[in-house]
Amino acid sequence: MHREVFSSVLGVLADRGLLKGQRIAIDATTLEANAAMRSIVRRDPGESYEEFLRGLAKTSGIETPTREELARLDRKRKKRASNQEWKSPADEDARIAKMKDARAHLAHKAEPAVDLDTGAVVGGDVASGRPGRHDNAG
Repeated sequence: MHREVFSSVLGVLADRGLLKGQRIAIDATTLEANAAMRSIVRRDPGESYEEFLRGLAKTSGIETPTREELARLDRKRKKRASNQEWKSPADEDARIAKMKDARAHLAHKAEPAVDLDTGAVVGGDVASGRPGRHDNAG
């Protein structure tokens, strides 16, 4: 459905002379997904991130850790969350990415193609969190 609407809009732009097609630019941006990092679960056992940290705390000798102790334990860990080990149950296509604020968020990568002479978006690509999987428009 989206592809049909996009093609229809491009047709209208072309009919009205609003597409030149001589100079096309592709820009990439990272878009925050509509899913929270605190909701991620391990791909294998399906445990939540907090359950994972509580397991690390028990291994460290802390039986009933407070939130502060869990946060401290998380900061001291060498390896953080990776896309191979973790996923979002709310948005399985989202991937863990470092945003401009240097913090990790669940995100998608968008690459719109724009006609530089008119500013019209003539195509695009949205990369999901799964390697080699892209959804193209245009």
